[in-house]
Amino acid sequence: MAFLAPAFLALGLLAGVPLLVHLLRRRVGRVIDFPAVRYLERMEQEHSRDLKLRNRLLLLLRLLAVLALALAAARPIARLLGVGHAPIAVAIVVDNSLSTGVVQNGRVLFDSLRVDARALVGELTADDRAWIVTADGRVIGGGPDALRAGLDALQPLGGRGDLAAATRRAVGLARSGAPRTPVVAIVSDGQRSSFRSDSVVQSDEVPVITLQRGGPLPRNRAVLQATPQPVRWTPGGTVTMAVTSPDSAAWRLTLNGRTVARGTVPPATLEAPARVTQRLASTSSGWVRGSVELDADALRADDTRWFAVRVAPPPTVNVRGEGGVFLGAALGTLVDEERLARTRAGESRAVTVSGADAPGTRLPVLLTAPRDPIAVGEANRQLERLGIPWRFGAIARSQVLARVPARGGTVDTSSISARAFDGTPVRTRYPLQYSPGSGAAAPTGAPDTIATAGGAPWVVAGEGYVLLGSPVDPEATDLPLDAAFVPWLLEALARRLGDDGRLIEASPGQVVSGLRDLTGLEAPDGTVSPLASDRLIVPTQAGVYFLRRQETRAGALVVNGEPSESEFAAAATATAAPNAAVAALVTGRDVVTATDGTKWQEAVFSRAAGQALLLPLVALALAALLAEAYVSGR
Repeated sequence: MAFLAPAFLALGLLAGVPLLVHLLRRRVGRVIDFPAVRYLERMEQEHSRDLKLRNRLLLLLRLLAVLALALAAARPIARLLGVGHAPIAVAIVVDNSLSTGVVQNGRVLFDSLRVDARALVGELTADDRAWIVTADGRVIGGGPDALRAGLDALQPLGGRGDLAAATRRAVGLARSGAPRTPVVAIVSDGQRSSFRSDSVVQSDEVPVITLQRGGPLPRNRAVLQATPQPVRWTPGGTVTMAVTSPDSAAWRLTLNGRTVARGTVPPATLEAPARVTQRLASTSSGWVRGSVELDADALRADDTRWFAVRVAPPPTVNVRGEGGVFLGAALGTLVDEERLARTRAGESRAVTVSGADAPGTRLPVLLTAPRDPIAVGEANRQLERLGIPWRFGAIARSQVLARVPARGGTVDTSSISARAFDGTPVRTRYPLQYSPGSGAAAPTGAPDTIATAGGAPWVVAGEGYVLLGSPVDPEATDLPLDAAFVPWLLEALARRLGDDGRLIEASPGQVVSGLRDLTGLEAPDGTVSPLASDRLIVPTQAGVYFLRRQETRAGALVVNGEPSESEFAAAATATAAPNAAVAALVTGRDVVTATDGTKWQEAVFSRAAGQALLLPLVALALAALLAEAYVSGR
């Protein structure tokens, strides 16, 4: 037996009151014999046995009433006869991933999932505790009315979310409702991508009951990729798109809401999508919102994919000879392709590219280590003059491989920095040492280590500078021979040192960090939300969100759903057993999959350990009081 309010068991001490009264009544005072009443002694002796039985019965009835009320107040749960189900702590995981927005038989699948969750909430009592946990990690608590209101406000996400993380959180919430019986109830479309095979959920003793709502697989068209090249158009560029469709499909490409190109793609699968590269030129300037769109089908959310580009004249550079021949050649290639422009007279924002030992440089700068070790002292003095809080250490000539630091626990191998630096051999280097207290002005933002070599910083960046710990020379490093070096160089000059700002591509619900110099996020409808920290939870709806620095657009956050959400393959189809796929991803003592809403509810409440004994105990106390009144009135 368990108690929801065990503190009320202390009320059982009140049972001592009728017992004390009974004992006090048994006390015999001073005995005085009166001859006139001696004849009554025989009559009293005849009725004494009946009086003792009556008083003991009254005592027992009063004790029973008090104890029953004390137990009722403590809200016991036991596997005995009772009314209704035992109090339950149920965390309902509602799958609101992008794929649940599909229309089946004229109805959105998510609406069916929401109806099932509402029906389960409707069976809850005041003694139960319940939460709604969504695929994007949102938790809704409170009574049944609050849960129903939260369900009504839910909409499908613009991406996959993380149903595994939501289930883990639900398991923790269900356990927190002890001594109520913990249960996790999942309602999902059962899509194969709902759980990743590397995200197994350990539920242990907590039952997990899954309702899988499937249906006929739709003939779905989807835009899987929309990538602009380059990120900065001057004023033109290309957009590469990838489309999957069971038949030929018409596409249109828009810039700032205006259609600028159209075409068709042949039938293609998700594994081998049709790819198209379209050359465009923009008549707008600044940050431009773009999209690739298909005609609407059963799943509208993946018929549009967003991208963003910045349209502006090429950034200007001041190329100094101290940077070396290879660096000058790379910059010359970018100038010939009109992605960079050499500095013009009076240009105040031109980026200087040079060796760190060159005199007369000014921010913004891209500096490389000196080729001659004798010049290291002069280079460090120039860094101090520029206010750059880094210094070159003693030269190291052993060969090592450069590494890109992990961000958030993992290395983004798709980033430009990773492609340029990760695994690059370095033979000559000057380990960079952070020295903010050497008389240099304090940087406005925290320094950023782009790459390391031999465990020490090798390429670093900060406000107005990028610093390389080696000369850009094949004798020192293979960096200038790598095909990714030139794209990284353009990215460093245009975004890190120029005014292009940041371009971030993310999925709904992800966490983006490093936004310390930004003040707001501009939504597609124009509303601006302030940024209170350097971390941002990516919005749940797809689109292009502009990063703001006061009134200026300082970058773009492009939010798109994962391509896997466009694959309509149920988890059950991956194996012959209907619930084997879910059981392999949620492990515990009691993992069950249902396909019927009624059976799902029955399975959830059948896990309740016993029944609530509140009403039977109250009825017992009332019966005892009525019997006491009847006996005492006779």
